[in-house]
Amino acid sequence: MFGREAIRCCADTFGIVERAIEMETQKTNEQLMIFQADEAQLDAAWAVIDRCRAALRQRDILQWDDVYPTRETVAADIAHRRLHVLTVWGECQATVALDDTQDPVYRTVQWTTAEPALVVHRLCVDPQAQGRGYGRQLMDFAEAYAERHRYSSVRLDAYSDNPSAVMLYRRRGYREAGQVMFPRRSLPFHLFELAIGSI
Repeated sequence: MFGREAIRCCADTFGIVERAIEMETQKTNEQLMIFQADEAQLDAAWAVIDRCRAALRQRDILQWDDVYPTRETVAADIAHRRLHVLTVWGECQATVALDDTQDPVYRTVQWTTAEPALVVHRLCVDPQAQGRGYGRQLMDFAEAYAERHRYSSVRLDAYSDNPSAVMLYRRRGYREAGQVMFPRRSLPFHLFELAIGSI
């Protein structure tokens, strides 16, 4: 799944030692790490999300607005130890939040995978760093995290007007469980699931 790995430690909410993945890609020889964020990464992580929101708006993809997500959203992710960042030579390039919190609308569809489910929130890659496989590598990390923590499945939602995101999950074998609406959005979100045993 990954290239050369180095193990670093950071404690999660339950005191379990987590791995920060260090990779060197053969093509660019870049040092890439994925690890649980702390307050030191707050500004950089929020800057990535804010740039993603602006880039989506330029493409008329109204997935995120001024109400959600916010810098406070990122701060809460860090406080609850669910934010992970992907850095290249120490610079934040992508972010994702991981926990088991499912929005109430998730209960309105028929899931086929078992619980407990790891839920992927707010995965984004800096617009200037897109096309380098960082989204795929964050999903590799999320699925490995789910397996390591004995989750039975991975669940997430993707805005139907964001074809790049929808394609990413479908190519990884995610099954669509249904569609839901979220406040202030004119188009539905796909709900996707993947059984960990199917990876």
